[in-house]
Amino acid sequence: MENAITAGLSKQIVLARALETTANNVANQTTSGFKADHIAFREYLAAIDARTSGDPVVSLVVDPDTYTDFSAGGLEQSYRDLDFAIDGDGFFAVETASGVRYTRDGRFSVNAYGELVNRSGAQVLDAGGSPVLIDPEAGPVLSTPDGKLQQNATPIAQLGVYKFDDLRQLRKSGDNLFAASDEPVAAVAPRVRQGFFESSNVNPVAAMTDMIEVMRAYEQAARLTETANDLERQAIETLGRTN
Repeated sequence: MENAITAGLSKQIVLARALETTANNVANQTTSGFKADHIAFREYLAAIDARTSGDPVVSLVVDPDTYTDFSAGGLEQSYRDLDFAIDGDGFFAVETASGVRYTRDGRFSVNAYGELVNRSGAQVLDAGGSPVLIDPEAGPVLSTPDGKLQQNATPIAQLGVYKFDDLRQLRKSGDNLFAASDEPVAAVAPRVRQGFFESSNVNPVAAMTDMIEVMRAYEQAARLTETANDLERQAIETLGRTN
């Protein structure tokens, strides 16, 4: 009986994490550049001494692994001069208080110091790792198809687009940003679309369907655990009366 309770609780723990992950996807379905997360379950059969249990093995769900779907979202036209979308592989780089972070969200603005910043106020970096500076008095910012920025036909910066050999080493660090354990390389000829931004890659219908299925599975696991607890309690009470 304890095996059934243990298996049920392990499933509830994993499903709770899956529900949290799916809910976060749903909440960010309109966040530009957001990448959906998914849970991969790992199951194993734990051998149990048949002399002390009616079930020789018990199936446990353990070590749920979260992985990020890095597939591109759609490109949406905004007509804003400071909105940029990467058409292909790569990430924008920003300087935060915790160090350099990477993002696909290219909805930028200019702060009071003339720095190009993301929506959290982090400085956007150029291809050399320096902040991109914009003169608010020098006219609109124009971009070439490979991300070279200019004002009044004067080049001002090469918008940094950085690539990684292995995207699996990227970890979410909040504010729609990724931290990297390996150094990236600056893309030589990136494709940058000005006046566009990348939408979230969350499929709203699929995400809501997943959430409903996970909630139902969690409720079922909770009922099974409760039933196992009731049966164990009844067995103890029966044993107590016979003694």
